[in-house]
Amino acid sequence: MMADRVPPMRLGAIPDGLVERIGLLLGKVPTPIGEAMYSMPVARSLQVAQRTGILGALAEGPRDPAELAEHLGLQAKGTVRVLDVIATLGHVKQNPDGTYEMTASGRRWLDPRSDTYLGDFLADTYEYWDWYAGLEDLVRDGKHVELHEKAADDPYWQSYIRGQYQLARLSSAEVAKAIPLAKGAHSVLDVAGAHGEFSMALCRQHEGMRATIVDLPGSARVGEEIVAEAGMAERVRHLVGDMFQVDYDGHYDAALCFNIIHHLSPEQIRALFQRIRAVLRPGAPLCVLDLYDREGGQRANLASILGLFFHLTSGADTYTTDEVSRWMGESGYGSVEIKSLRTLPDLRLLVAKAV
Repeated sequence: MMADRVPPMRLGAIPDGLVERIGLLLGKVPTPIGEAMYSMPVARSLQVAQRTGILGALAEGPRDPAELAEHLGLQAKGTVRVLDVIATLGHVKQNPDGTYEMTASGRRWLDPRSDTYLGDFLADTYEYWDWYAGLEDLVRDGKHVELHEKAADDPYWQSYIRGQYQLARLSSAEVAKAIPLAKGAHSVLDVAGAHGEFSMALCRQHEGMRATIVDLPGSARVGEEIVAEAGMAERVRHLVGDMFQVDYDGHYDAALCFNIIHHLSPEQIRALFQRIRAVLRPGAPLCVLDLYDREGGQRANLASILGLFFHLTSGADTYTTDEVSRWMGESGYGSVEIKSLRTLPDLRLLVAKAV
């Protein structure tokens, strides 16, 4: 069953005024120049402003740029230039007295006091810069990054997992409502669940629900911190280890497999689905949330950029919903329902019950 699709997001030039709109429509605007030249300073300015504390300081109130630079140990001219770039995005603004402050829309995402704060994710994208420097190697030789092979004590895990947690908070309530649990269900297995936000959302919506998260040591260590900070440690536990090897320790009423299959080969995906099926009670749903490849004939969209990112950082690929549905069927599951989500318009949730 296919749910109504949410229109995909698109990336492109936005005209400022009638003349630019007409020029864009007539093909007179050299958009490749802007796409290649301006996307880099925009991304790096945001990343640097987050890492240096500029955004955190502006979240506290208006600041004189020279005083702000001195307070943070930065150079004044470079600080102003970065602030001006971010101002063009609407996240900060310059006041008539020369001070800069965070806008209301900027505070929604960049103020640490906001429930929708994404600062850790923004800081984590700083790592992407070096990865994309190897894009030509990927295209020419197939050389890719293995972002999950870092040592368990590498500081990267903090920004990576906390950033993913901040993203998950934006959609976890809707996702939890979309998961069909049988009456009396009380246990869920969350494979590669890391931060645990999706498991915690299920626990918040279902009294008596308990979750078991399986993930690698570096990821699980940060995830345990996040769960404890949320006051959910008594209901959400982590099993540390490789999802293909660790004992799942029990039988479950549902299983989550979110944002992981794009890092796996088809053979690995089937093996994972089969491992999960072995610990699911009959009728329990396997829920697979991911970005799926477009079907033949569909145009590329913003999700295609994520598809490239996944290929760059694992060497694997995105798959169509038909492919993954078939692998679920081959692994011991019934018919697959495909659900669209308002808060995750480029992703799909595939649900099939264990038979």
